[in-house]
Amino acid sequence: MNLRQLYYFKAIAELEHYTRAAEKLYVSQSSLSHAIQELENELNVEFFVKRGRNVELTKYGQLFLPYVQKTLETLETGIATLADYINPNTGSVVMAGFPSLAQFAPNIIVRYVSETNRVEVRLQFNQEATYAQLRKQLLEGEVDLIFATEVDDPRVGSSYIGDHQIVLLVPQNHRLARLEKVDLRELDGEDFISFDTNCQLREVTDRIFRQLDIQPNITAETAQDLIIYGLVAASHGVAIIPYPLGGVPYNTKILSISDDIPARRLYLSWNKDQYLPPAAEYFRDFVIRSGQVFTQFLEKNDIYAQAGAQGQAPAPV
Repeated sequence: MNLRQLYYFKAIAELEHYTRAAEKLYVSQSSLSHAIQELENELNVEFFVKRGRNVELTKYGQLFLPYVQKTLETLETGIATLADYINPNTGSVVMAGFPSLAQFAPNIIVRYVSETNRVEVRLQFNQEATYAQLRKQLLEGEVDLIFATEVDDPRVGSSYIGDHQIVLLVPQNHRLARLEKVDLRELDGEDFISFDTNCQLREVTDRIFRQLDIQPNITAETAQDLIIYGLVAASHGVAIIPYPLGGVPYNTKILSISDDIPARRLYLSWNKDQYLPPAAEYFRDFVIRSGQVFTQFLEKNDIYAQAGAQGQAPAPV
């Protein structure tokens, strides 16, 4: 049994005429008859009986027809969906990135649509709290692209998009809030809100604390930037975080860090071993052509300058 036979069977059943079915399918009547004969022989049934110049379904044909119609309809829906998905002008791009990039995501999406006029492309951005989750999703083909730190894997290609500065967030009424820049030794014994152990930034802060021989008092752990903002605002501790792109969180102050703590180098990454739909490929190439799109976002929106205008210390450049 093959698809050709099923399409032939459906056409004859609906038109009740071999000649008209052959004309509709652009095949000879003999080819049509031969295909149906093969199908009947394989299933050991007779599907059609002659009624004058027409044919009618036997009870076996009547039983079989709804299943054939449903099968072909499902297949055609799948083909149409696939064609739409891979169409560079109407397909889908599934992306993911750190929660700290939530304000950057709509910016790059709007910029892409406005500069390419691909208004019918469906652009989806999912937030994943940890580098490990993002890496796993990319390598397993769950997403097309990720915005994150660089993935050290030969299967992954990447394009640098800019640096995300790391800063200290303190409550407005904290003793350190009078400063604009802080030495992390000031955090020894200080109540501290930390990223949890699944987060890449936790490895960075733990290493720095060991190097400085200090022990902040970790009062809470989370993978979510917004939760950290809230806990700091409620005076549950201070936190080392990627610079908040949405502005200074309520009831907090941002301080630059005088210690040598590297900025997060951000990349757009894709799986070179995985099929990349044309819509996603077009988006990736747009970002590569555009250069350091995250740096451009920071500069266009005066992210660090706005913090200075609000009495906060801009992140070091």
